Amino acid sequence: MGWSYRKSFGSGPFRINFSKSGIGYSVGIKGARVNVGPRGTYVNLSSHGVSYRRKISGSGPSPAPAAPQLLPVQVDEIHNIASANIEQLTDTDSKDFVSELTQKSAQISYVKWFGVFPLIVFLLLLLFTSFSSKSMITQPPTDSIVVRVTSGVGANIRKTPAARASIVATALNGQTLLLVDSSNRKWLKVDFHHSVGYINRRLSAIEHVHHDQVTDTQLMISNPYAGYELLAGLIGFAVLIPRLKKKDKQRFEMELHYEMDGQFQQVYQQFGDHFATFSRSHMIWQYLNAQQTSDFKRHAGAGKLIKRVQVRSIATHQMPLRHFVTNVAIPYLKLSNLELYFLPERVLIRQGGAFAAAFYKNLHITGHITRFVEEEGVPGDAQVVDHTWRYVNKSGGPDRRFNNNRQIPVCAYSEYTLSSDTGIYEVITTSKQGAMDAFAGFLAQIGELQSRMAIQ
Repeated sequence: MGWSYRKSFGSGPFRINFSKSGIGYSVGIKGARVNVGPRGTYVNLSSHGVSYRRKISGSGPSPAPAAPQLLPVQVDEIHNIASANIEQLTDTDSKDFVSELTQKSAQISYVKWFGVFPLIVFLLLLLFTSFSSKSMITQPPTDSIVVRVTSGVGANIRKTPAARASIVATALNGQTLLLVDSSNRKWLKVDFHHSVGYINRRLSAIEHVHHDQVTDTQLMISNPYAGYELLAGLIGFAVLIPRLKKKDKQRFEMELHYEMDGQFQQVYQQFGDHFATFSRSHMIWQYLNAQQTSDFKRHAGAGKLIKRVQVRSIATHQMPLRHFVTNVAIPYLKLSNLELYFLPERVLIRQGGAFAAAFYKNLHITGHITRFVEEEGVPGDAQVVDHTWRYVNKSGGPDRRFNNNRQIPVCAYSEYTLSSDTGIYEVITTSKQGAMDAFAGFLAQIGELQSRMAIQ
């Protein structure tokens, strides 16, 4: 599209145009004509010397391709993937169990507040009250007279005050010697290495040196009974702390004993085996949020952006409390915001000092295979099902307008959603396909059994 100023000549609906590009034809009336020529077909509209011209067909020169422009990313609202407040997660059947756990975890430790803390205070007080520092003068301030050698080549120290006397030592330029006698007009008697000798006055000079007072600080025991007090205090705390530990155990201990016959023990053994299979997946992630995006070109063709973190810790056995006593192993999964303990009949949830729980009949675990554009490195047990490009075009191929457009693998992961009517909602992904299938299926079977027992 362009604007130009043109003066037209001639009349009639038909016209032949001659130019350096070739011969063209036009038809129309004044102010509205269609031109057909070597450069294509154009529509011209003009009035009072100002014309509008637009190309509608032809094989004329194409405009240069525009440089790729990155438009602002258009994304939908971020959808956070997180459970509700922990106070809301407990189902009706677990309220008494959770209440007891929360009550025990909220109690203070007698060992900490009446044993260890007083012991530290006792030792600090004994330290500050039993010792003191005392400054002692080890060398008072003094003035001494020395002889400094001023000759650039040094000076000889002779046995007697005579120029032909034997040389007993040689002093270097700037070296100082203690003055013994200066009564001789030509020679100075000096002390060197616990011996005496003479040095010529012309090769040296007498100087006065001031030595500052030297003090030494010593740590003194001001309390003569400090040792007895320390011994008595340690004996007292050695007797007190074990008793406080025993008291804490009685206050905090919570016993959860499961009676199992031989057949049920074999079945329950699968519970731990299935969780161990799940834990051996090379990578286990937790989804934090997801958002839809229409800017697939800059996101390797992905229609959803996922923020994920690696599961912090996973163990086949972990106690929820220090004095929690049970006769079974408790599989454990630590997420970014919650800790999950899988008991034989329910999942126990911990957040700080607060607890929640839900029977497996109220817990729903769904899983499916999901395609994930992996930009962080492919785990060893992952299955690569496709490849894409960092920047893609409409057909899914590489967008040639971008430099360093690298190829990215697409992996097939297993995605599991844990949910409940009380507000549990967590999404976990494993690099190994089906890693959690057996464990989730076992929990579902326990839930079905619990539902049938509730109906009966």
